Formats: sequence, structure tokens, C-alpha cells
Amino acid sequence: MYKSRKPYKAKKSSEEGAAAALPYPVLGAVVEAIEAHTRKAHMYRIYLKLELDENGEGFEDSESDFDASPEFGRRMEVPGEAKAAGSVSDDVSQLSLDWNDEVDALISGAKTAKYNAEAVVTVHEDTLVGWRLLKGRRLDAAEYEKLKQEEQKEEAYRSALYMLETKARTTAELSRALKRKGYEAEIIAACVERLQARRFVDDAAYAKRFAEQRASGQRKGRMLIRQELMQRGVGRADVDRALEELDSQVEESAALSLARKKWPSTKGNDRERKMKLLALLMRRGYPSGIARTAVQQAIAEAGDAESDGDDDEGYGYDSISMED
Repeated sequence: MYKSRKPYKAKKSSEEGAAAALPYPVLGAVVEAIEAHTRKAHMYRIYLKLELDENGEGFEDSESDFDASPEFGRRMEVPGEAKAAGSVSDDVSQLSLDWNDEVDALISGAKTAKYNAEAVVTVHEDTLVGWRLLKGRRLDAAEYEKLKQEEQKEEAYRSALYMLETKARTTAELSRALKRKGYEAEIIAACVERLQARRFVDDAAYAKRFAEQRASGQRKGRMLIRQELMQRGVGRADVDRALEELDSQVEESAALSLARKKWPSTKGNDRERKMKLLALLMRRGYPSGIARTAVQQAIAEAGDAESDGDDDEGYGYDSISMED
């Protein structure tokens, strides 16, 4: 027996669940351990100890048992932030490890780490390396919130890739699908921008392929194709370009093929049959000129009526609407 599916509810990430139960504002966080995700390639769990503003005085170093050595405990810049002049001292530069060796050690050391932390953030390998999320790495409140956003962006991106594997989608369709999954507008915008940069989402290319497939495979005319593309959220400029590049011979051939198929089964006298067939072609989105030519040729080939075109007047094709 068929059972209706329950409506989708966006899953809360682990750190959202932890943050929701916290009675105090979060001042920041400290990386306690790193674990390679067992089911998602190139993804890592970052276990964090949260710094809470319990007394309004901030977090004291003495309360934490993390490794606060200069190499691993120093505060580092978030990628993309401008460095202030002289912000990195010569002493810190001398203490820095060779970055390639540091990355190798970071990735290789994040295989089986386990820790019952106050918050867990799942990030991509690029974020892990770019942020240099080593044990003891401190994040202030702004960085912690930004890291949570990075997690949401990665989750949205992976969800979008999964949806694109099943079928091609327009930018608008993908945005609506992500919104239904519970992602915020800012996260969706960042995800779409990333997909567009990699050409995984391209409305112009989508419109071109869609028009060609509908014209040849489903015997639809350009007017109905335009309507369907607009319903899918494709911009007018992309729609116009796709239809301009559509081969008119393909459209004419498809209209004639449909007319040949439908003419023998159309009921009524000759005039009624012509009007019915013309109406069908125009509901399929064919321009009136292409539709009339196809009807005339199909009738002529069938040998059932004259095809001189004199009887076309009064068909009322201008009032025929396209298929929904």
C-alpha cells in the first residue's frame, strides 16, 4: 500500500544543536581534535571546545587544557582577510613549520581522532587547510560563526551536486530546491555562485539543450518551448538566444511529422479535420505559418484534400492557445 512521504525537514548540524542548548554567548572556540569523515571523501570533522561568556569577562587561558604552543596555539588569519602591516612578527615566522609538511601532517593526523567535544563542525579539506585548523587553533566569535557558515555552504554545495547528478536544473530550480531543504538565502547564493563558476549550472547552455531536445524529441514548437523555459526560471535573454539558434528545419520537420501522424485519426469533414489539426499544432507551440504548411503538406501526401491553401482563412488559429 502506498504511503505518503513525510515533508522534508532540514537537518540541524551538530554545532547548531550544541549552540541551541548553550545558556551563554559564545566568545570563540579552540580546536581540540580532527577526524577524517568516514563516509564523505575530503571531509573532516573539527572537534571544538567552546569559549563561553559566563561572567561577561571572557575566556581565560588557564581554564583550557589545549596545547598552546606558539606553533599550534597562535591565532591565525582567516583566508581572504587582509593582513595588517607588521602583524606577523619575525619570531612567529621563524617558528612556522614548512607549510607543505604542515599540511601533510595535518591530513595524515586526522584519520582516527575521537573527542567528545562541545561542538563539531564538518568542513571540506580545502577549508581545513586554508584555515589551518590545527589542534589548539583559536577562533574568535566572528571566526567561529564564519566557520559554521562554511559548513553550511559545503553542505548546500554537496546537496546541489547530488541533485544535479539526477538531472540538469536551472539556477532558479536549484535555488528553490535548496530553499526547501532549509538553507538560508545567503548560503544558497554562495552555493549557486560556486556552481556557476565551475559551469555546473549554466542557464544559457541549459536553454540551448532544452530547446533542441524539445523540438526534435518531443515535437514542440518554439512558442511552447519559450513558455516552458520561462517557467523554469531561465532569463529572457538566454531564452531568446536559445530559440534564435534553434534550427528552423528541425522545427518544420517535427511539425510535419506530427501532422502526418495525427491526420488519419482526426475526425470530422475535411474543414473540421483541418481546423482540429491546425489547432493541435498551434497548441504544441508552432508558429501559425509552420503549422499551416505542415497541415497542407500532410493532407496532400495523404491524398485526402487539396492543399492550395485557399481554405485556411477563417480557421481562427490566432485565438488558439498553447498547451499548458
